[in-house]
Amino acid sequence: MNKELQKWKRKLASIRGKTIIGLTGPIASGKSLALEYFAAEGALCISADAVAAGVLTSPACYNRILQKFGTGIILTNGFLDKERLAAAVFGSPAKREWLENLLHPEILKRIHSLITKSRTKLAVVEAPLLFETGLAECFTVTVCLSAPEKELRRRVLKRGWTKRQYQSRVKAQLGAPEKYARAGLTLDNSGRPGELQKRIKALCRFIDKAAGEK
Repeated sequence: MNKELQKWKRKLASIRGKTIIGLTGPIASGKSLALEYFAAEGALCISADAVAAGVLTSPACYNRILQKFGTGIILTNGFLDKERLAAAVFGSPAKREWLENLLHPEILKRIHSLITKSRTKLAVVEAPLLFETGLAECFTVTVCLSAPEKELRRRVLKRGWTKRQYQSRVKAQLGAPEKYARAGLTLDNSGRPGELQKRIKALCRFIDKAAGEK
């Protein structure tokens, strides 16, 4: 058990006086767009992937990653290549677990700092692997975006991904039905962006009203 990770999970879960949403969803479900809509409603919005990118380049983590994987495997022109690193860990559960144990405590530490220093009462943390990494307990509520598999695949291919790339990433995550089942709330994002924006606006109003009644 990673004691440092457990410590920061408890700290994040123990924040009081704020509603903290854990936002997730299958690949191409619209998580980044949803985060923008939450920000427009005044929420503090945090991308776990963006925080992770900063952690990756911190000296302590960066040096340990180089020692583990070797400079020839994960560097491009002298810089850490996140795509090559992802390729190295997606095919190896052991390597992926090692990397997560290294990064996740520091990621949660930074997220905790951002939330506690903010004056906003609503915080949204976008975490693509929220359930896979056991972070659901850290949040007031978990929200999962949903869309039909056919629509998700269409969006991914439109981004320029190959079917093989898409399938390899999907296999590394829980299936969409399992994500929906575990979420405290699902928000449909199969239609136009404006429809999702309306749903998020309504959710924020509900949260604000509920907080005011306490």
